[in-house]
Amino acid sequence: MSTNNVDKKLLDPEFETIPVPQEYRKSLASVAAVWFGFPMVLTSAVIGGVITAMLGFKTGVTAILAGNLLLCLIVGALSYLAGKTGENFAITAQRTFGRIGYLAVSGLLSTVVVGWFALMVGLTGDTMARSFGANLLWMTILGGVLYVAATFIGIKALTFLGWIAAPLYLILGIISVVISMKTGSADFFNYEPAAGAGIMSFGAAVTLVFATFADSGTMTADFTRWSKNGREGLLAAVSAFPFGKFIAEVIGAIIVATGVIQNPATNGGDFMPILSGQGPLLTTLAIVFVFINLGVGCTHCLYNGAVGWSHMTGKKMRPLTVLLGIIGIIAAVSGIWSAFQSWLELLGLIVPPIATIIIIDQLILRSSNNPNANRNWQPLAFIAWGMASTVALLVNFYAPEFSVAFSGIVSSAIFYYVGYQYIKQGPGANSKMNHAG
Repeated sequence: MSTNNVDKKLLDPEFETIPVPQEYRKSLASVAAVWFGFPMVLTSAVIGGVITAMLGFKTGVTAILAGNLLLCLIVGALSYLAGKTGENFAITAQRTFGRIGYLAVSGLLSTVVVGWFALMVGLTGDTMARSFGANLLWMTILGGVLYVAATFIGIKALTFLGWIAAPLYLILGIISVVISMKTGSADFFNYEPAAGAGIMSFGAAVTLVFATFADSGTMTADFTRWSKNGREGLLAAVSAFPFGKFIAEVIGAIIVATGVIQNPATNGGDFMPILSGQGPLLTTLAIVFVFINLGVGCTHCLYNGAVGWSHMTGKKMRPLTVLLGIIGIIAAVSGIWSAFQSWLELLGLIVPPIATIIIIDQLILRSSNNPNANRNWQPLAFIAWGMASTVALLVNFYAPEFSVAFSGIVSSAIFYYVGYQYIKQGPGANSKMNHAG
């Protein structure tokens, strides 16, 4: 089957339970569009602005860069693996956590991304209400329905949205920066946080940047499995981290540093109010931007959730997209989106070790080739995950000036690597921790 014939179909097979065949793999530009456009969303501008409001421009941007480089390391490695194998996250997780054990990991992440979907659907309605005076309830429902419909189409819709969303974000973001510099201070580079702006450590800021994409970043295989090979999978991820997300967050940082945002420690670099009063053309573009831009985040998260639950239940991705979408819309209408900070704290604590353990296991140790790789449970992976999450929890409570995400990544790598060597070399290696199954 030729690639051209494949591309003429609107609804491709989604290969929920098997690797993507080579004839269905897509160009680097197409896969990169899926990832590059994903972090270029309004929430990134909010995050960049919040960090700048609390740390100042220079320190804030440094923290933003550090968080994106950490994402580049983790998401890039997982994307290389996905492009090489063509497997989605659920299939990949089976090798490291076990044929049954993966259900705990995939179930957790596939559920949390639906929470992110609900959050951004709610943010759509809230943004339209605050910036343009639209009806909150109806805008929330409209956004949710549109996002579910786009996700139903599949990976092609995600690519299409990426091609539109990223340029539109850049155009409106730059316009907002220019307006902000004219109405506020042009000396944004020397911006320092105002008294009473709140306290945030450098490490906490790095975790905040990382946590916003910890979940979908860990599930990157759902997107980058469509790459032709590992190299192109890696490059597709690099287009987003550090480039796409860093640019999106720095735009928010600059806007806050001009001093035009009210309550920047809460509102961050949300530039919709800046555009809403600038004439009918910009107002119209801003309205379109809200739905397309937040739609990118919503469709990607819902796609992750639907693919994950599809593999776990044996059902098709598209019916699950509708079911999970309805659940997400109901959650959005109920106001769950306002629990923004709580989601980030949860992700920053327990998700980074999952990605790291898979990377160490399958890229560094290459243990998926060992005789125990197909067991139902891999206890070592769960022990390392639990221990690393405990370390992250201790850091969070007793040393918050350090990065919780970085602590979880480093500790999980050490725990898993050392544990693997002990099992491999110690007496009774085949029975100590791999007896399950």
